[in-house]
Amino acid sequence: MSKITRRELLRLTSTVIVGNALVGCSKAPENHPIIMNPDKPVVTLQGRTLPSDAAPLEKQILYEPASEPRHLDISRDIYGAGVAIGWGGEPLLRRDANQNLVPAMAESYKAGEKAEYWDFVIRKDARWSDGVPITADDWVFTFRHLASPNLDNPWTWFFYDIKGIQALKEGKGRPENVGVEALDDRTIRIYGEDGAIPHLPSLLAYQAAVPTPKHKAENNPEHWADTAEGFVSSGPMRLLSWEHNQRLEWDTNPFYNGPHKPGIQRLIQIVGAPTLGWFISWLNKEIDCIGILQPQELAQVRNNIELEKYLHSFNNFQTEYLSLNCLRPPFDNLKLREALSHAIDREPFCNKVMLGTRIPAFSMLPPDFPAHNSELKSVQDFSIEKAKALLAEAGYPNGKDASGKQLVLEMFSNGRDVALEYVKDQWERYLDINVNLRIVENGVWAAQQAQHAMPLYRGQYEYDFLDPANMLTRLWRSTSEQGSPRHAWRNSNFDELVTQAGREINDQTRINLYQQAERSLVEDVGGIFLTHMVTHQVWYPYLTGFEPDKNGNVVFRYLDISRFQMYIRNDVDQWRGKK
Repeated sequence: MSKITRRELLRLTSTVIVGNALVGCSKAPENHPIIMNPDKPVVTLQGRTLPSDAAPLEKQILYEPASEPRHLDISRDIYGAGVAIGWGGEPLLRRDANQNLVPAMAESYKAGEKAEYWDFVIRKDARWSDGVPITADDWVFTFRHLASPNLDNPWTWFFYDIKGIQALKEGKGRPENVGVEALDDRTIRIYGEDGAIPHLPSLLAYQAAVPTPKHKAENNPEHWADTAEGFVSSGPMRLLSWEHNQRLEWDTNPFYNGPHKPGIQRLIQIVGAPTLGWFISWLNKEIDCIGILQPQELAQVRNNIELEKYLHSFNNFQTEYLSLNCLRPPFDNLKLREALSHAIDREPFCNKVMLGTRIPAFSMLPPDFPAHNSELKSVQDFSIEKAKALLAEAGYPNGKDASGKQLVLEMFSNGRDVALEYVKDQWERYLDINVNLRIVENGVWAAQQAQHAMPLYRGQYEYDFLDPANMLTRLWRSTSEQGSPRHAWRNSNFDELVTQAGREINDQTRINLYQQAERSLVEDVGGIFLTHMVTHQVWYPYLTGFEPDKNGNVVFRYLDISRFQMYIRNDVDQWRGKK
């Protein structure tokens, strides 16, 4: 069940495509039998006994959409190796359906004194898919590898809380100074950069925090994972073949002895969206599931009695916001930033434009995310009265400065963006200002973002590990006079609070500190928060086995163990036909 690249801007449209032209493609089989056979259980090659309604092993095949990878070196670049996430790499820990940490490659872990380091014990007899043992030395090598200044890892900063990682990446340190050491063949000790590192277990459940095989990568760090023949897996599946720009095929890793043995025995990843998109492929049962429905696809599902049965939804931990260069005019004016934050009516945008694929956001941390504070809603709420009064206090009554000159804001996008179009309309309508929405090529946009050269653009961020350190500290804490790596905003109170929270080992105190920090972010309008994502997805009933969460929701969360729970039911041929 592959996911569309999370950092890629969604293709949005305000036009609702509703029709019945494709209803025939989605018709379910009638009176298809589900045979329960407890006397002849299906047992996988890894030793997992599947439920009594499971199809035989030869039919435990999942077809999922995928993007052509650049390579399969997950720890070096999670997006370059996206197809291998989960299936071909195993972190030390994972998340269950209720987002609790559970063992993966590590059978146990514990904090050192004041959480200044953590020890992780690799399970006995863990092996790569070529049979070579996975050892603590592999993990020591991994962190030196992912932080190498000679490699193109754009996400090394995720691990900067680990001692020596940032220095090595920036060419100021040495590999042997990275704070990851092997105590014995199965025990890894990992140190924090600045003392306590209480969120390290959450960080190491991140999907790119997987080991790199020292025996493969040490002599060829850049290209060891460029081919199916060269790649070896630490995860539950192993790669069989890779036909570039067409498909990848996987089967179960015969050496995997961990806790997350998949029901799926063969994985077919179809590369490249068809001309008509993945939704048509799903309707035609060429793929088994879609992890994220676009607004127009959701509209079609909701307007079809049969398709609606296959809809699953949950509030995802992703936030969209406006990023402003708060260090330069005109956005160095707090009153102006406050005025703009109050002049956006988020409800109609979420419900009518985005068709329920978003909910309004008034802060960075989404509902149900650790440290989320619902009291922050009033800080950037929609209020024309507040907005106009603050705009006047900012020196722009009725959208004009003291000389009568119209205020013009420059806003940047890397493609058509209905969110920015909506914001432009709101500000021009309610505040009588002009907004120049400029569309630039994607590479130019990315370069200007890195250089803090755009005064205003839309940012979005989906969590990678379930801790406020992920969505607050690394994203917003200043690392230079220019702000954080992503945002031209500085706030010393915020920086001090998140730094203090990152060293605090008492959970409640940590949460309180993060909540204070987020209040500083919202009140200082470091960003104008727009929406949180609601994920809608579809799959047919023959794909089953997902464990309900504590609220009874049956969903596929890309960052937990759902993919290993799923299996194919024995009525699959009646649904998708024989392939």
